[in-house]
Amino acid sequence: MKKWGPRAGRLPILNHLLAFETAARLGSFRAAADALHVTQGAVAQQVRALEAELGRPLFHRLPRGLALTDCGDEYASRTRFALEILEAATREFTAGPDRHPPGQVLVSTTPSIASRWLIPRLERISAAVPAGSVVIDASDQLRPLHGDGRVDIAIRWGTPPFAEGTARFLLPGRAILVCAPALAGHADWQNADDLAGIPLISDTHRHWSRWFARHGRADMPVTGPSFSQTLHAIEAAERGLGVAIVPAPLVDSALRDGRLVRVLGEQYALDSDAGFYLLTADPPGSGVMAVADRLLAEAAAPSQA
Repeated sequence: MKKWGPRAGRLPILNHLLAFETAARLGSFRAAADALHVTQGAVAQQVRALEAELGRPLFHRLPRGLALTDCGDEYASRTRFALEILEAATREFTAGPDRHPPGQVLVSTTPSIASRWLIPRLERISAAVPAGSVVIDASDQLRPLHGDGRVDIAIRWGTPPFAEGTARFLLPGRAILVCAPALAGHADWQNADDLAGIPLISDTHRHWSRWFARHGRADMPVTGPSFSQTLHAIEAAERGLGVAIVPAPLVDSALRDGRLVRVLGEQYALDSDAGFYLLTADPPGSGVMAVADRLLAEAAAPSQA
């Protein structure tokens, strides 16, 4: 562990932090290795080295993947926050010229939020800037709120504080179980045990391991298709490929029009400290503020999309 700064504070090796954060986010050393373009053994070795430096385990090694320890969960959150600051600063210094046209309000968010929540409300949101336009940048890339390549509004998943901007709560991160109405047997399921052998659709949030642990079945194997995007997990559920556990705001219209149904009921929802937050630069312009206020109003209103 390196010493850094005027107080010679301890600082882990950056590659160790990258390996740990990626494995924490994706849920396995193999997935982290694919994302970082290194071997699985290299990721595991870097994580072990970080654990040795910290003097405590960061993961529980399970038969099917990884689960963060309590201190690992906290350290992952802080590591991700620090890496986001570095990534934002690097992007600001390396981005091309800012070509943000006047009158345009640029909103950065994930493909899942863009497709499942923003687009159904876009006509009403766009009415907030009648003389301009709202442009959606749907990407997992975290674009800055200041400097070159900036956006006006960012909708991001997580818990405050964020690397930059003023954050306001937009939508809860509470996840619910859903499946297609035609999925055999779903109406008869009563508890977590009834999901044994059922295809369980996963994404990078790894909700299933937390859900089964909460209901006393941490040993339950999670088998079924896995996706890097929540959007694709929802689409797989709509096609009858299994049961997905996803943030409730992303499936409200699918539940309302019958493409999906709830599984097991309200008592089996999975609460989360994280959620979707609306971030703006300080101070925002009047057009940006109008769109931000419209987004907050849409989130607070009874679902009508």
